[in-house]
Amino acid sequence: MPARGKVVKIASPFIILLVAVAIFAGLFQSRPTKPAVSKKETVWRVAVTQVDPRPRRPMLPLYGRIETPRSSKLRAAITADVQEVKVEEGDLVRRGQLLVQLDEQEVKLEWMQRQADLKEIEAFIASEKVRHTHDLKALKHEKSLLALSRRAVERAEILEQRKLTPRSVLDEAQQAAGRQALELNNRLLAIDDHQARLAQLKARQLRAQALLDQAKLDLERTRITSPYTGRIASVAIAAGDRVQSGDELLEIYDTDALEVRAQIPSSYAGQIRKALAQNVPLRAAAKVDGSALLFSLDRLAGRVERGSGGVDALLKLKKPEHAALPLGNFVELRLQLPLAEDVVMLPFEAIYGLDRVYKLVGGRMQAVAVERIGEYPDKEGQIQVLVKSPQLGENDQVITTQLPNAMEGLRVEVVADS
Repeated sequence: MPARGKVVKIASPFIILLVAVAIFAGLFQSRPTKPAVSKKETVWRVAVTQVDPRPRRPMLPLYGRIETPRSSKLRAAITADVQEVKVEEGDLVRRGQLLVQLDEQEVKLEWMQRQADLKEIEAFIASEKVRHTHDLKALKHEKSLLALSRRAVERAEILEQRKLTPRSVLDEAQQAAGRQALELNNRLLAIDDHQARLAQLKARQLRAQALLDQAKLDLERTRITSPYTGRIASVAIAAGDRVQSGDELLEIYDTDALEVRAQIPSSYAGQIRKALAQNVPLRAAAKVDGSALLFSLDRLAGRVERGSGGVDALLKLKKPEHAALPLGNFVELRLQLPLAEDVVMLPFEAIYGLDRVYKLVGGRMQAVAVERIGEYPDKEGQIQVLVKSPQLGENDQVITTQLPNAMEGLRVEVVADS
């Protein structure tokens, strides 16, 4: 009995605990049940636009600066003082217009000296020709005198043999004949040497003429004129300066060769290269200082800078009368690209990221990957984006509201006035 009572005493707490658990379970199972509440899916209100694929000529916005491939730094060709500077930075000038006048006094003295040298040599040439003519005439006379001298020697020899004249007479006759023979030889030598002397004088004449031409050229170089119609970019000298040969005087650029350098994104470079290769004209419009300007795409740059996102395009100004445009002026252009088929015009708000839109399918958003073709103005003149995708067909509805939580399958409804 004591052992049994001890067991009952130990088991009693566990029995009580089991009874309490059973009562709690019965109460929990018999509690009144609440009806389940179903969570309602959020519906986002959006605007849509109906797509209309058709051929269009996209426009590509470009940003560049005015430059020119024809820019010249005019330098002094002689050493002289600057007498007068007739232009200032920014002036428009005509071809051949006088820009800078250098002092010509030193150069003019040199030119006069070269003129005198040439005239002196020309006088030497004339004298040589007269001398040669005289030598030819005197040659016949000297030959006759030599013949007479030799006959006199023969007569003196006969008389001397007959003892009719002294020996001195024969000696004198022989000496006279020798002198005449020497004079004849000198005359022949002068005649033979005439061509060599004349050639030498003519060479000196050519040298003197070249030096005179150089002096004349230097004299002309005291007048610095414009090589073309253009605009003065900078002036490096002032009146009274002493300039050396090679010193920079001023810089000028050709206003008839103005062009814009603008970067074309790499994604458009391929079709533009193809259009240029096929001689398809590509034009661009811009407005600078209130003036409408027209450019044409002339060529693409031959080098792409490292880290660049595209290739530089060079667009020529179609109307050179806009010569007032300064170099470096910023220009915003819209380049008209070749005709593209089946492109869709959408507002920029319809684009998510760079290449994704959502169309409305069964009340839900469906993502569509697109290719951006360019831009295009709508009927009101507002710029729209042009895209292309085989998943966009006629009368498809594209969502034009930017949703921060846009995702595939998101439930939406169209606002009434969309």
